[in-house]
Amino acid sequence: MTISLADWQHRFAEALHAPDATDPDLGPQPGLDVYRNNVRKSLIEALSSTFPHTRTLLGERFFTAVASDYVRRHLPDEPRLVHYGNHFADMLDSLPTLADYPYVIDICRLERARLDVSHAADATPLDAEALARSPDPGALACSPCPATRHLIGCHDVLGLWRALERGEARAGVGAPGRWHWLLVRRGRNVDIQSVTPACGALYHALATRVTLGDALTDCGRRHDPEEAGEALGTLLGLGALTLSRHEEATP
Repeated sequence: MTISLADWQHRFAEALHAPDATDPDLGPQPGLDVYRNNVRKSLIEALSSTFPHTRTLLGERFFTAVASDYVRRHLPDEPRLVHYGNHFADMLDSLPTLADYPYVIDICRLERARLDVSHAADATPLDAEALARSPDPGALACSPCPATRHLIGCHDVLGLWRALERGEARAGVGAPGRWHWLLVRRGRNVDIQSVTPACGALYHALATRVTLGDALTDCGRRHDPEEAGEALGTLLGLGALTLSRHEEATP
């Protein structure tokens, strides 16, 4: 019986998920096993490259074990492996063995976000001077720059992050709590800053494509209006906001 190419591709992808799967239509079993093993090793190496600090904290053996499990559950959905591993932190967060080590998940999310920011599109940042020149700043349609991310973590891990960046495997973990971070690409580097909850709220309000005035009003309801103004200053100072294309085209 002849099978279509689409059906063959589907069955081949399914076989990659199942280490013991056999299918005579896919060719000799030894060849399938070799291909399956090569794919598995390549994807584990991709995760290792994406999450080097997570690997350091977990140790080589444990990281390889959980990475192997992730690979069995999640095959890439696009050819660019730079985007592979979007759900790796979620998987770690679900492991009972890591319940007492939530800071590891924070580091993992920061690594994923840094890679996303480093490959995001460029945009011209909005600065305070340009905002001041606008006849009606509150009516401006601005949004977070593509090369930015806001994250919320469970521990103050920036000290640990910087130690890992220096190649130091051991460093203290900061206080638990609800910590807000903003990642912004500057040239080729991605800067990570601790920000206020109001800053995070304003960032996400602007991501919904509302005007600057509406976003500040919404942020002021959730937090203090003065904190909302300070949050805008922080986002402008970090170069985290950009005008919409419509606003850029308006003379």
